Amino acid sequence: MIHPLTPLCNQKCIFCSAYGRSDKDFNLKSFISEIEKDEDKLIILSGGEPFIVGIDNLIYIADFVSKKNKTLEIQTNAILLKNMDFKKLKILVSIINKTNGYFNINFSSHSKELDFKITRVKEAFKKRIEGLNILDKLGATIRITYVVNSLNYKYLPSFSKFVIKKLSFVSWVQFSFVKGIGRADKNRKIIPKYSLVSPYLIKAFEFLESSGIYFEVDHIPLCFLGKYYERNVDVEKIRKGIKGEYLKEKSKLLRCRDCKFYNICPGPRKDYIEIYKRL
Repeated sequence: MIHPLTPLCNQKCIFCSAYGRSDKDFNLKSFISEIEKDEDKLIILSGGEPFIVGIDNLIYIADFVSKKNKTLEIQTNAILLKNMDFKKLKILVSIINKTNGYFNINFSSHSKELDFKITRVKEAFKKRIEGLNILDKLGATIRITYVVNSLNYKYLPSFSKFVIKKLSFVSWVQFSFVKGIGRADKNRKIIPKYSLVSPYLIKAFEFLESSGIYFEVDHIPLCFLGKYYERNVDVEKIRKGIKGEYLKEKSKLLRCRDCKFYNICPGPRKDYIEIYKRL
């Protein structure tokens, strides 16, 4: 289950799904109590930006999750990592490794210019790369998440080439289609049509596949993924009968009935349907 630590963030991403959320101030004791009640095997710490609550709090939470024999994921933009106490960051990484967990880094551009348009923070691109290199040096497991939106979808192949050249040490890449909530709900122009995204996404897949870098995709129906339809993260969940929030977020349309993927696809996101009414 996803557990937001804080709504505060040091970026102002155009697609931020946490925008407008009004959480209470972070309290370690109550947060631990919240996690203790979570029966899921995977504990996800999200934000805003989790590192805003401090490295000591993250170490304490990670240690608690480790003792519960659960896996920990920390979602972060990584730009604060360079300013963290290196020894403490090393401790955090070692604990997360014990949980078989990983750092999930929001990385939605291949250039500093595009990064600035998306995050609206100068020097974020440079600092993010520095943060990734620090995590790599510490032996962390790293996932990169590229949030596909109207500003960056045409650069999907370029991003894959960038990963291959500069970030080949990452464990895997997830391409996640923008959700129509938060800031994206306020500016729905940043939500492109699946049909426009599809050819660029498939080309990006081809580059990563040829380089041996694992990838997956979320929030895009299988019919837009070509031969890579099984890289959709929902396929395995549906095959195993795993219930979850992902089924509540999506819905099949009448036209989906004739699709060969009908039984292993949850359909498009409901917010996408509201915008485009059809695929």
